[in-house]
Amino acid sequence: MITVAVTGAHAKADVPALPVGSEEVATAAASCARVGASVVDLEPRHDTSVPDVVAAIRNRTDLVVRVSAYARSETLATLLDSGAEVLTCPVDAPEEFVSDLRAGARSRGIAVHHEVRELDQLETLRLRCAEETGPVHAVLVFGSSAGAGMRGDLETLSAAVARLPERVGYTVAGLDETAVPMLLGTLATDGHVRVGMADTLEYAPGVPVRDNAQLVARAAGVAKIAQRLPLSVSHVRGVFGLSG
Repeated sequence: MITVAVTGAHAKADVPALPVGSEEVATAAASCARVGASVVDLEPRHDTSVPDVVAAIRNRTDLVVRVSAYARSETLATLLDSGAEVLTCPVDAPEEFVSDLRAGARSRGIAVHHEVRELDQLETLRLRCAEETGPVHAVLVFGSSAGAGMRGDLETLSAAVARLPERVGYTVAGLDETAVPMLLGTLATDGHVRVGMADTLEYAPGVPVRDNAQLVARAAGVAKIAQRLPLSVSHVRGVFGLSG
């Protein structure tokens, strides 16, 4: 399963190639779908409307749309009604927020995934999973600096995977220079991968990313070499327990 995080917190003025507006993001998502992506991750931004971005992507692709539900530029109600099929909740979010998110998602038929950024959070994930009745999926974030995520090396990746509850599927995001090591390590551990300009702006040391499709194409090519063909969107919907 290849997920693309097309746009993050970077300013357009600083990264001109970054897709930001609804149509730019939808065009980028469509290009990524053509080269192997099946899921698009969106992070709410102060300069765009999540419902508008989701609608634009839906008009151009059949990708599964997953939205981070912790950025407060949009209300939780807005995110729940944005048209996304999945919302991602940080494992360390306040219990009241988690309860409201779950209740709202359940009433709308939306899946809730879990974001983990520290090894210690995996015990909380275990407790959260005990309350789930459907498929459970976690997004594991690895970085190269303090506060960016778990340390992006193979030892930490292996430790995180070993501590996951048995029935939890997982996607790995490697930030900045950890992107390629985490891509390779994740394929070796039978996990799923996330790439995209939200996670890294370099294709190689000193070489800027051309666009999101370049990162997805590399992930798809490496996956094929590893004899793990990228999953179709319909297959991914089945894995996530989504209808449609």
